[in-house]
Amino acid sequence: MKKLHSPNSRASDRAAGCVPPDLPEQAAYGRLRSGRTRAAIHGVFWSALSGFAPAAVGAGVFTVTSRFLTPAEFGLVALAASISTLASAIAPAGFGQALVQREDIEQRHVDSVFWLCILAALAIYAVLALSAPLLSRLMGAAGLTLLLQVIGLRVLFDLAVVVPNALLSRAMAFSKMAVRTLIASIVSAAVCLSLLVMGYGLWALAFSQLASSVAVCVGTLLAVDWRPGMRFDRAALRDLAHFGMFASGHRILHMVRLDQILIGTFLGTTALGIFSFSQRIFQILNDFIAGALNTVSYTLLSSLQGERERLRETFLFATFISSTLSFPVFVGLGAVAADMVMVFFGEHWIAAVPAIRGFCAMGLLSCIGILQGSLINSQGNPSWWFYYMIAKQAVTALVVVIFYRFGVSTLVFAIAVQTFLMWPITVWMVLRILEIGPWTYLKSFLAPSLACLVMLVGVLVLRQYMAGASAYLRLAAEVAGGAVIYGAALAVLDGRRIVLMRDVVLKRRAVSA
Repeated sequence: MKKLHSPNSRASDRAAGCVPPDLPEQAAYGRLRSGRTRAAIHGVFWSALSGFAPAAVGAGVFTVTSRFLTPAEFGLVALAASISTLASAIAPAGFGQALVQREDIEQRHVDSVFWLCILAALAIYAVLALSAPLLSRLMGAAGLTLLLQVIGLRVLFDLAVVVPNALLSRAMAFSKMAVRTLIASIVSAAVCLSLLVMGYGLWALAFSQLASSVAVCVGTLLAVDWRPGMRFDRAALRDLAHFGMFASGHRILHMVRLDQILIGTFLGTTALGIFSFSQRIFQILNDFIAGALNTVSYTLLSSLQGERERLRETFLFATFISSTLSFPVFVGLGAVAADMVMVFFGEHWIAAVPAIRGFCAMGLLSCIGILQGSLINSQGNPSWWFYYMIAKQAVTALVVVIFYRFGVSTLVFAIAVQTFLMWPITVWMVLRILEIGPWTYLKSFLAPSLACLVMLVGVLVLRQYMAGASAYLRLAAEVAGGAVIYGAALAVLDGRRIVLMRDVVLKRRAVSA
């Protein structure tokens, strides 16, 4: 059996529809061997675009729907989505990451993973649909049954794109992934707003989620000139089983919204609505900032296995970029949360402000955590990351059980404290992989952290000065002033690396990887 990355088999593979026609010639189903850093930079650009556009569209839709729907309605949809996600999380989608991580793959690997995912999706949806009435009665949530059966359809489309996504990722075809994501976000927004205008209320949110999955599925299948063969090879699955099973486990832990399920059970849909609303604001920003890094970092770091020095330099530079972009966004949002909620979402969401600030605290580590997870998994340590995520989920569940009685705001801050207390564990593993000292790693965060502190002081002084102004004017001044103060402070504290980041992006520096 010829390997799909073999130059001798490339022409026949292309003729058979196995290789996307406009991917780089050296990529095929193998890895890029040259120009990886440049491809990663392009990938960050396209992934940033695919993060910004959907985030902007999603933020607009979220703003509109939050003015029409109550916290209880938001909570009911969030509960249905969390249960559906829990059901679909057990699917073996991690085998797609195994296709990306494995050095050599063959057609039998690709076909077998595809059919494994499809069979799992059909079984999962059947169980979810049949158990929906029972779950609705047990949780005392009227209307949950049909919501579960509609939103649960996503699993069929999400798992159908596991293999095409892996092929695009191996070839670093990030532009195609960006266009696909943009189209899906537009389709989802159109469905949501249309149904909202027609008076369908919470069903606008439910069907928009399903429409997004359908659009992603169609767009991804059109982006690759590949169609599955009728082949299911158990030996091929065994080749991928070790990494694929742990990656699937990571996916379970990443996707499961156990906190939302517990909050909905203990506190009801109104409290869950506030929690979900606050988390959604955090997620929109996190997707925009971290989405590009998440898409690119795992593929790039996987390609640098065995190149220790390049791996170290790439990871540390990516960490600096991540903290430079994410720290001011989450610190700034925490500072202006009250004005932001009043201006964009309305007074009926003002109770969510403390929870939003709690999620902003977690946001300081979210982008960094994505890079840490990519590094640990890409260097062949999926089991370690899996057990760490199990421990984190277990501790989060315990925190919810202990603190839910004190209300949503206190609960979110307790989860934030837990997140910071567990972070040093991942730092230890990063230091071990890169073979560096703590200061070498932590100094990547020093300049952005100090610049954010200066920015926060400036914003608070500006707010005190404009206390009598309208919320609209005050918010605009806080955002503009904070951005200027942060930029100036960062330039003073670490101008050299800012120039380096600019030069790399603009291709004024040589790229060696």
